Amino acid sequence: MGVSVMEIRDNGLVASFCLPGTAGKHPGVIVLGGSEGGKDSTTAKLLAEQGYAALALAYFGVEQLPPKLEEIPLEYFKQAIDWMASNPSVESRRIGLIGTSKGGEAALLVSATYPEISAVVAYVPSDVVFQCLNFRRFGPPVEKSSWTLHGQPLPFVPYRPSFRLMWRHGFLLALANHLGGLQDQEAVERAIIPVERINGPILLISGKKDGLWPSSMMCERIVERLSQHNFPFPFEHLSYEDAGHIPPGTMEVLMEERRTRRRGLRLSFKNLFSLLFIRAGGTKTGNAFAIDDAWAKTCAFLEQHLKR
Repeated sequence: MGVSVMEIRDNGLVASFCLPGTAGKHPGVIVLGGSEGGKDSTTAKLLAEQGYAALALAYFGVEQLPPKLEEIPLEYFKQAIDWMASNPSVESRRIGLIGTSKGGEAALLVSATYPEISAVVAYVPSDVVFQCLNFRRFGPPVEKSSWTLHGQPLPFVPYRPSFRLMWRHGFLLALANHLGGLQDQEAVERAIIPVERINGPILLISGKKDGLWPSSMMCERIVERLSQHNFPFPFEHLSYEDAGHIPPGTMEVLMEERRTRRRGLRLSFKNLFSLLFIRAGGTKTGNAFAIDDAWAKTCAFLEQHLKR
């Protein structure tokens, strides 16, 4: 099935809109990447091949968008939802959301805020709003929220730097130390994402060897909260034993994308920094299995809850 890709620059949105080659209306999926910024066009194209109208939405780090993941308005995501709902190629009552890492945090938060989302898939997400991702060269990270609503910053869990974790987990995780932040129960209570407000089924995906933050533990806390609130829709947590901070997609596609990038890659300071100081965790075999298995189950989940 052929896929067409249209670059969207409309009402402040920065996105790529991927459509299947078939005519008519299609279920819609908004795709959110993580702390790398920009758009997750690879996942959006894979979804379009499955028959979805997929919008790979950037929300920081490119063009006129905020340069850092700091106090991003949730209203920006509502603009994307409205854009999808008004598009003649999208079934307005069948719009889902997929997010990864900080995008998984955003996906749960946006879905809990706007009932137009009727199914959500969160890869390696958090269960709380964490401090923004604005690491300064000198001094501690900027203490602000990642998100705002109605012009007000949302309560957040602050980082608790722990440099003893550096060699085991990498510099950035030591600097953020999400586990340390989660020990602050008052901050957690204020910053908890009210997932029970989500207006549709939820699929959570995590790796037990996640090297960037404790996604498996946080997904279990989400499941516990949903159960306590008698959540009326189906929900499931896929937790992979030997996987780390895994992305959506198939391993074959991701490896081809990596080879393509390497052919034109210059070893800049930023790329060198990423290679040395970011460790996603998990084993090669465990990650490969988790990526493929989670994608197959993501497709089945969307098929069941958006297409039928």
